[in-house]
Amino acid sequence: MKKYILMLGVAAVYIGSYCAYAGNSATMTVTATIAHDVSLTVTRDYNVGTITIDPSNTEGGSCVTKGSGYGYCLGDGIISITGTQWGRFTANVADSCKDPADVYDCFNATPTSLNFGGITLGNYNLYYVSGNTFEFWYDSIGYDENTVPTSGDYSSVITINYYL
Repeated sequence: MKKYILMLGVAAVYIGSYCAYAGNSATMTVTATIAHDVSLTVTRDYNVGTITIDPSNTEGGSCVTKGSGYGYCLGDGIISITGTQWGRFTANVADSCKDPADVYDCFNATPTSLNFGGITLGNYNLYYVSGNTFEFWYDSIGYDENTVPTSGDYSSVITINYYL
């Protein structure tokens, strides 16, 4: 019987301590920021090259990339695109970002299109090359009917963004 009384006493002290503890508690908010250091670096700027047009053509024109360069042009307005060099960047990212189907889940580009003297560059592409290297280019280059693009040298800045 003494053992039961002792056990009952220990249990009472434990419950009393718990109740006293519970009555003297406070909550605290815990915050943390997790940042990815992907070391995203441009290693080669994107050079569209020279877009040669027929200024007497009023049909407009567009070109679409295929493979590692421009594949075909529609309309007679764009005669050729030469000297193209796709942009390259490196990024220390997870293998899932290197999957062609998922590269857009990790990166995007802003702005999504550019206008150079009446010619629009749009529908950008991101492509995993190897290691930590990726390429960037626009696969749609063209201008509208009844437009004559202005000749000249043009440049703009885009930003490759990593997000995950």
